[in-house]
Amino acid sequence: MSVRKDELIIPGALPEGTDPLPRFRRRTGFWVFRTGEGFPEEAEKDLNSCPRTLPYRMQNRYGRDRKILRLDTVVMENEYIKAVFTPSLGGKLWSMYDKEHGREMLMANTVVQPGNLAVRDAWLSGGIEWNFGAPGHTYFTCDDIWAAILKGGDGEEFLRIYEFERAKECIWQIDFHLPRASRQLFSHVRLINPDDTDKTTYWWTNVAVPEDGCTRVLSSTKDVIAVCGNTLTYEKLPYLSVMPGDLSYSINATRSFDYFFQPENGAATSWEAAVNKDGYAFYDRSNAPLIYHKMFCWGNHDGGRHWQQYLSDGVNGEYIEIQAGIARSQMHDRPFPKNSVIEWTQCFGCAFIEPDKIHGVSLDEADTAFGLTVEGLVSEEFLLACDEQYRKSADIAVTERDIVHRASGWGALENMRREKFGEKKLPDTACFPESSLSEEQSVWISLLNSGELKRTEPDKIPASWMVSDKWMRLLSKRDNWYAHLHYGNMLFEHWDDTKVADEARYWSEAGVYEKLAEDEWLLSDRCEPNVWAKRNLAELYRLRGDKERAEKYYDLIFADPASGCDFSFAVEYMEFLNENGKYKKSWELFRSLKTEFQNKDRIMILAAACALKLNELEYVGKLFEHDLSAVREGETSLTDLWFEYHARLIAQKTGVSFDENREKLLETAESEHPAPSKIDFRMSVGKNAKYRKT
Repeated sequence: MSVRKDELIIPGALPEGTDPLPRFRRRTGFWVFRTGEGFPEEAEKDLNSCPRTLPYRMQNRYGRDRKILRLDTVVMENEYIKAVFTPSLGGKLWSMYDKEHGREMLMANTVVQPGNLAVRDAWLSGGIEWNFGAPGHTYFTCDDIWAAILKGGDGEEFLRIYEFERAKECIWQIDFHLPRASRQLFSHVRLINPDDTDKTTYWWTNVAVPEDGCTRVLSSTKDVIAVCGNTLTYEKLPYLSVMPGDLSYSINATRSFDYFFQPENGAATSWEAAVNKDGYAFYDRSNAPLIYHKMFCWGNHDGGRHWQQYLSDGVNGEYIEIQAGIARSQMHDRPFPKNSVIEWTQCFGCAFIEPDKIHGVSLDEADTAFGLTVEGLVSEEFLLACDEQYRKSADIAVTERDIVHRASGWGALENMRREKFGEKKLPDTACFPESSLSEEQSVWISLLNSGELKRTEPDKIPASWMVSDKWMRLLSKRDNWYAHLHYGNMLFEHWDDTKVADEARYWSEAGVYEKLAEDEWLLSDRCEPNVWAKRNLAELYRLRGDKERAEKYYDLIFADPASGCDFSFAVEYMEFLNENGKYKKSWELFRSLKTEFQNKDRIMILAAACALKLNELEYVGKLFEHDLSAVREGETSLTDLWFEYHARLIAQKTGVSFDENREKLLETAESEHPAPSKIDFRMSVGKNAKYRKT
């Protein structure tokens, strides 16, 4: 068995830079789900959550023009498995090759092509990703994480990836073990809450496996929570009320769809598998608390198929995801007590099973047959013994010389803060050398050392954001625009992370923090006029529904040349104007932008929406020639534009009023002008609200 550094040479289009505007929780929204009749009371506990972006920035700066990339990898290999990890892309297990049978176990993407699906926007399909922190795909999906090669007590080398997660201020680390002659790869995950404060947390392991048109998903249980719009139902596979057909076969899903397996209370382990038509199966087995599993598929329709090809090379992208989590669903929070550790072991492997034991039989028979296979390959007793062994290895400290891939300086900064105030440093199982500190941390180092946040030039993009209460308490001295700006951000983002999201909405506190944030941003702009405070005030008034004041502040932003430092200001203002039917003003703003900004994907889509209402149809027609990268999961803006564009052309041709015949013309357009695959990102063949932009 070997663990070594290597390199992946692959075509791709990585994000280049980040969006400088803070994306507040109030904009992200609160996930509220209803439960259907017969939903168990116990399963409603800790339901609902709130995605969160800050203090991270949105990664929305990428396109579709690929170039050859050279990515650092760490390769683990024994007689049966070759596993390739990409620490510059969140530590994703990019490939897991079955040497015995000469085939890839995962959907190993042949390109690096981001799409707008993660909590920070950019997301990559394929492989196995490790999702920690907040609902949605990991903050680190397109970021570097730390990687170290260590030696266990048995003398075998293993790989550890880890990082300091800033939103919850916790550590996540994963140790990967590939024993000699093992047909399974083992991951031991340890989540660490290092503070004297209760928190909540989130974890899902997402595995992308090939879908061959006859892939059947099996598990150690048939009880599931199924998702239909904003309603959750509690049912039993294979037949669910939300959709016809045997839904253990993903091909029967007529839309993007997911369900969450619910093991029996007290289950020590659970497993999930995806078995192709020839009996080749990928499976995982894990011990508590990682006992909840999930199936996700894109759906058997044009939009779903397009998404899969769009995120891949356009040829080899058909896949489903089998996932595992520590809460009942991705809509549930998980309490994370103070000064505690949550850990488990999960193993991944492949197997052949006679196809007629899986296909053409009942789900009960298929589950039983594969359950016996899993037990024979990695028994519950064996997995629990591995977990005990790997818990000991998880205590091994990392030194700087063990590190084979470097990441951010945020962990080093947190250790500096802890040392300053006499707090215990972060665990030495995660090494964050001070040499990793960079410009992003410099303003906060200055605050630690001097007790004040030093002024910067207002036309300069802020280096980073910070929203932690720990840092907010350090900002008692505020005598410049920059300090007031950051303090306002922290107040507006304030949230009680000691409770599950259902109980922690800060706006229930009579808007106290909101008003304090408003005062700080007003003070910031009075100290020195700046587009950053004005933008936050515009955002605040927009969220309050005070459209007049929001528009006033957006206008003030564009009266300042500093608004030209980034196109994100234009995106937000055009969105606001379009939402409020001010298409002429939005179009005029678009025409005033420099060409570089006019050619940004999101701005082109917003401009096309204006052009449509103003009968500038030539511009709209040209939009569909572009290969756009900004479309969000669940967004239908392009197909909506397409159908209205053709409806307006029909109105012109037939000499009727579009406004007076809108619905009839749209029906005709949908019938006579089906959306080309290139622009079809619909996740449902119908118009279910879950799959449309809200």
